[in-house]
Amino acid sequence: MIRRTVRDLGGFLYDKNTGQEYAGLNINIAKKGTNGHFVVAEAMAGIFRDHVIATGVFDGIFTDIFCHTAAWSQGGTNKLIDFQRAGYASLAELDVGWSAACDTFASHLRRDGGANFILVGNCGPSAEHAYDNGWMRENFPFQQGGTWASNMLGDVSSRGYFKDDADFRQPPHNWIFSAGNTGAGQEYQMFNTSAARFGLASAALGEGVHTIGASSRRVQDAPYQDWWYDEYAVDLATGQSSQALQHTGWLGSPLGPAFTQLWPNPAPDVITNTGFEIDVTSGWSYRAFPPAVATLTRDATTAGLGSASAHIQITTPYTIDWYVHITSLGRLTMFAGSSYSATFRCKAGAPRRVHVVADISGGQAYVTVDTTWRQYQAVLVPTTSMQTTLSFYVGTEVGDVWFDDVHFQTGVSSVWRRDFQNGIVLLNPTEYTLDVPLENPFRRIQGAHTTNNGALSSSQSLGGRDALFLLRGQIDRTRPAAVGDLHVGP
Repeated sequence: MIRRTVRDLGGFLYDKNTGQEYAGLNINIAKKGTNGHFVVAEAMAGIFRDHVIATGVFDGIFTDIFCHTAAWSQGGTNKLIDFQRAGYASLAELDVGWSAACDTFASHLRRDGGANFILVGNCGPSAEHAYDNGWMRENFPFQQGGTWASNMLGDVSSRGYFKDDADFRQPPHNWIFSAGNTGAGQEYQMFNTSAARFGLASAALGEGVHTIGASSRRVQDAPYQDWWYDEYAVDLATGQSSQALQHTGWLGSPLGPAFTQLWPNPAPDVITNTGFEIDVTSGWSYRAFPPAVATLTRDATTAGLGSASAHIQITTPYTIDWYVHITSLGRLTMFAGSSYSATFRCKAGAPRRVHVVADISGGQAYVTVDTTWRQYQAVLVPTTSMQTTLSFYVGTEVGDVWFDDVHFQTGVSSVWRRDFQNGIVLLNPTEYTLDVPLENPFRRIQGAHTTNNGALSSSQSLGGRDALFLLRGQIDRTRPAAVGDLHVGP
């Protein structure tokens, strides 16, 4: 039906070299009719309406390879889109039409499915925030050749899972997909159990969902719909992992958003003026390049720690963030692929992103700060080995930003954490095994796998690129007292 509809509309995309249908992306969703409408996009949406939505069987639709451009799919000179045959004067114009046609398709699905119908897409950076409920990140955390940080926190090419949670239609339905080993009997070997914990914990830090399975996402390649891991269900009375439906949702309601839990890093620090108590010039250099206009001053009226801070006021921003920056004179020797930490306190006059950069090493992170002094740790993973300085780039937004208690060190002393009614989730995106200090004893699940050994401790060893789901040491199961002063009326 789909093929016949596309054929009748003259809606196939072709390869310029072979004249054959373009491999892997053969439907020209940007095909326009004589009325100027995106006729293929509208017809495809009509098929989904009549044969999926109208049945009432499905509560949502997942649209794979739902890319907002077509140019990404070209492969050098061996695979070229015939954009003229597609009805466009250039590849750039085709991409503009392609993006608008995707919007048309998504808007029709939303219109026909209604407000509560779940729509999730996938392909590179997330899109369709006005119409969809979420996006899939496949082969997590490596989608788009990225990292856990880029897929969760965002960078110049990705909005990130946390931002998508806020920006998509509510309730959000972002989907994290981990590619597991699918050989016979491998579903519970260490690679898969760790990948399942890591992906599920990442999803639990926000409001999305997680699954693990064959990279093809075909049940014919692996029966991943039957795989069941310790973390999926726990009997709160015993702390034992369970396969009973009534024991799912065992963590209970979240007590707040995810946050970074920090503790002191004992490694040597290359920052010589960490707190700006005397001045902002010792140990630091500052630049503001025209046309950006900004000033750096020592501010004794506010501090994250001690009595003063470094205050940057940007009165004229620019489109490039490094046009306003403060850079350490101290240098740290970094090696490609290893993790290093920039720990600092920061606040701003209005919520904004701060670009944390380790020179030209490739180590960088984006940190979202607000109007309250908070301590942050940016994990920097360089792609080039070198001695590097630490910089904060802030030139793209007008306003004020303050820094204090800045440190630049080897290693990491933080994990991501989210607290729930009956337990907590800890996640370590770095390669280091970390000993995480906790404020109270927490108990590991008593499960089928080595990690989940039921141990109770106020310090948890958490392996690199792994996660832990922990039960509170003592769960309050006391029923509340009966209400004795209930009355009806104003």
